[in-house]
Amino acid sequence: MPRPAVKLLLVAGAVVGLSGCKLVDQKTFNPQAGRAPQPYIPPPPVVVPVPPLIELVEGTPASAWQHPVEQIVHKALARKPNILFTVKCLVPVSGDSAHDQQALIHLVQGDGQAVAQTMTEAGAPPEQVEITAMPDSTVTKPLVRVYVR
Repeated sequence: MPRPAVKLLLVAGAVVGLSGCKLVDQKTFNPQAGRAPQPYIPPPPVVVPVPPLIELVEGTPASAWQHPVEQIVHKALARKPNILFTVKCLVPVSGDSAHDQQALIHLVQGDGQAVAQTMTEAGAPPEQVEITAMPDSTVTKPLVRVYVR
């Protein structure tokens, strides 16, 4: 075989052999190279609702809750003299704002004020007892809840 034919075969073999090779680039060592980063967004922290100190269903007779409320107020004031008692009057959402408003007025004027009055008679200063009222979709019947801060 002549010399140019050998060179031609060697070059052809090299071209055919090298055509199956993959070039070394940055993706050889890191397959994610060149892609936009996907940041990890953690889920929001779970907020555990604070349980109420006291929970009363509307219409519960005062004789059933008055003495325990007085005891709880005495214990809370002994532990923290500047404690804030929040009396929340909650009614289920009915879809009719006029009905919700009347239910709230009835609950506040009845059990809400009775609970607040019992707390002040038990020794809580009136400025440390606040009353709020609102419709709440999580309740199924009118409730009075007492929270402390």
